[in-house]
Amino acid sequence: MNLTAYAAPPLTPPRGVADEIRSIVTDAARHAPRSLQTALGPSEIGEPCARKLAYRLMRHTETNAGSDPWPSIVGTAVHAWLADAFLAANDKLGRIRFLVEQRVTIRPGLVGTCDLYDFDREMVIDHKVPGTTSMATAKRNGPSPGYIAQIHLYAYAFAQLGLPVRDVALALYPRGGLLSGLWMWTAPYDQSIARQALARHDAILEAAVALDVEQRPGHYREFPKVVGHACTYCAFWKPGRDSGDGCPGHLEDE
Repeated sequence: MNLTAYAAPPLTPPRGVADEIRSIVTDAARHAPRSLQTALGPSEIGEPCARKLAYRLMRHTETNAGSDPWPSIVGTAVHAWLADAFLAANDKLGRIRFLVEQRVTIRPGLVGTCDLYDFDREMVIDHKVPGTTSMATAKRNGPSPGYIAQIHLYAYAFAQLGLPVRDVALALYPRGGLLSGLWMWTAPYDQSIARQALARHDAILEAAVALDVEQRPGHYREFPKVVGHACTYCAFWKPGRDSGDGCPGHLEDE
């Protein structure tokens, strides 16, 4: 018996096959229900960048259609797997400990889907699948204000339903690592954080309307931007001189 490991011959794949696969995956991602969503959800209400939030609130045309969809695809797949895992945990217990992928209303017109509510811990949990840089930043500085606002908005919705909410939590699963790298952030539920996020949302919307940004896109420059490595992934990223019709982020031409 030949116990030598099989070694595949050095073949060159057909020309263009990688491009074709990327094209099919990208097209599917862009036409997924989540990508076609127009109304803002809790994940966007706490967006630290006021300018990005103004663009989203006014449904400004996206200027960065070429953003790579892979991180979002991986995140969506992981969320689906985790949903099945916690539903299976309920089955094993013979009772409903976890509410999974629960649709909740924060206030009229603002709805979202919360990953997890744990009856035993009276805890609202949101799954995140960050890349290496985002994970390191979260461990060093804590989660982003947007993540913190989002989880408190979900908790706010559950509290309005009459469910007890003691704590909120973010579970960060490393996109490029092992499950042993799971990092948890928890905090007591604070409804004032949710209320502040909603008030900021309303103030930015009122300012965008008052500035008539739809007719005068240059006025988007009045909204402060938050710049960083994530700018190039923003749907409204547009490198070059800042005209207001799209944001150059941290790569503005002088």
